[in-house]
Amino acid sequence: MRGLKAISAGLVCLVNGVVLGEPPRLDVATKQVAAPPSDIVSGVVRLPEPEDLGVVSRSALIPVDLPAGGVWERDLPPGARAVLLPGRDGAWTAALVSPAGEPRTLDRADEHRGVAVGSGSSGWIAPDRTFASLALPVGRPGLEDGDWTLRVESPAPARGFVLIEPGSGIEMYTYAERLEALVGAPIVLRSELSRNAAIVELWADVRGPDGRTDRVPAERGVIRFTPIQAGEHAVRVHAIGLDETGERIELTTQHILHAERPSSPFDRASHSVDGRLIDISLGEDRAERRSVVAAEVWGERDGRMVPVCWLARVCAAARSLTLDARWISMAGVDPGSIELRAVRAHDADSMTLVAWRERLEIDGDLEGLVLPQAPDAATRGMIHGVAGRSRLGVPIDVPPARGTPPGHRLLLVHGYCSGGNPFTTSHFDGDIAVFSDTQQNRSNDAFALRILSQTAPMKSFGVAGHSQGGLAALHLYTFYFSGMDWARGERLIQSVGSPYQGTPLAGNAAVLGDLFGAGCGSNSDLSTSGAVQWLSLIPTSSRQNVWYWTTSFEDRPFAFDFCNIVSDLLLSDPDDGVIERSRGQLPGGNNRGHREGWCHTTGMRDPAQCTDPSRNSEIDERARR
Repeated sequence: MRGLKAISAGLVCLVNGVVLGEPPRLDVATKQVAAPPSDIVSGVVRLPEPEDLGVVSRSALIPVDLPAGGVWERDLPPGARAVLLPGRDGAWTAALVSPAGEPRTLDRADEHRGVAVGSGSSGWIAPDRTFASLALPVGRPGLEDGDWTLRVESPAPARGFVLIEPGSGIEMYTYAERLEALVGAPIVLRSELSRNAAIVELWADVRGPDGRTDRVPAERGVIRFTPIQAGEHAVRVHAIGLDETGERIELTTQHILHAERPSSPFDRASHSVDGRLIDISLGEDRAERRSVVAAEVWGERDGRMVPVCWLARVCAAARSLTLDARWISMAGVDPGSIELRAVRAHDADSMTLVAWRERLEIDGDLEGLVLPQAPDAATRGMIHGVAGRSRLGVPIDVPPARGTPPGHRLLLVHGYCSGGNPFTTSHFDGDIAVFSDTQQNRSNDAFALRILSQTAPMKSFGVAGHSQGGLAALHLYTFYFSGMDWARGERLIQSVGSPYQGTPLAGNAAVLGDLFGAGCGSNSDLSTSGAVQWLSLIPTSSRQNVWYWTTSFEDRPFAFDFCNIVSDLLLSDPDDGVIERSRGQLPGGNNRGHREGWCHTTGMRDPAQCTDPSRNSEIDERARR
């Protein structure tokens, strides 16, 4: 790693370590984030309930582990669809066996796009069932009525998965009982089936950070296991059930659960007063991690406790918050009654909740506090804090910023594990710059710091973000001072296909990643649970600076439509092949609408969403720079 130096408006400084062997550090100015009481009352900055952060599935991801010459078979229920996912360590041959016992061999072809078998994209239709696969049939078989069976064989030892959507309409829902996932503390998962279907058998396959997979049977209807290592645990929960008619149902849900080392509890809140600012110390994190610390501030008015404001900050091991006394004046509460509620800390990289306290009194009185006159409305300084007052040195392998000239620019930001800039640059006439951190898997926080380092020479900038690039830009604007704070124009952040509420594919990627070697690894910030916990740390004042679009495949009448045939069985329509429209919503942001006929990225059925000339032209014209 190399030490680098760059300065932008006095906010960012990359310096060499002063001790031989010390890694380079990114010295950043952190914001003291604050939000008005309305964000507390509306629930914008409140942690969601654990049971609301579950994973929904209407399919079963079934492992297939074949010895040499082995055979695997499974009946396809009426209306079923299936996708074969053979691993890298062997070649499968697959066939559909007709009711008469005649095998119809399937040929692996067009794997990249995952085109459905049969005529066009409608799939191969047998009576009351559809078979869609990465494999295409050799010749078109006759359509015989009766029970069909999927058969997979391999001449050599081979592993893989078969993904089956039964077509029953029954869904499986699985959630963790607690948001905390800590080493040495039990994790409890609960599952249920819709439409009065009953689970008769339940288990989970849990792969730990060391790659070892353990099968965990259910006890009294729940899955319970205790992480013994910090890191990501890929969990596949498997349920066998019976519907109301007694028919067998098989479904699975896939999850990322990132276990962190235990944190120091919030035992006390000491304070010091600096004019109108109250610095609140919440102690040291014994794990010496970076975390996002947040708390609600309450005080007494007219004999009852009311919310004053909400506070958050990215901290190093020393956890602290700063309360501007103007919030106290605006709320009209007694300063001596101030207390903290819903005090929490999340690991900055995994978003795992590592510490929680329902209520915490502030030690001592507020002697020396200058209670200012209440402003008519919250000021920028009340919402973001004072630039340069709080700084954080982050060890980071910083990419050079020397090639980026200064200016007022629109930054085009790619997403997770991208091979390069997804936007068509010829669609932009204004001053632009291209962010580059290709083939990487980073948390929203680490991603934001990369943007910060690469934009150091710029005077100011706005962002056009694709996928996770939208989340990283929003994280940067919320928690760190950067050139975004000096941008001028209409729209600060514009995003396309960003999973503000996560994507179920994150959990599936965690389960499938080792087997197929695809992608850049799992990312808990993009999971349905991790993303929503992250979003609960983003106040309305930040969300209002985002303009966003969602897209999906073109929905044609009487056709089986999709962006990607594999993800179609793992996502709820409409989706763009990676992001469901429902989870691409940013409450409090500016929704620019949903457009059909555009998929998440290249190689899918419809064109990539970042190549839409009309949307790119609008982004360019309306961008803040």
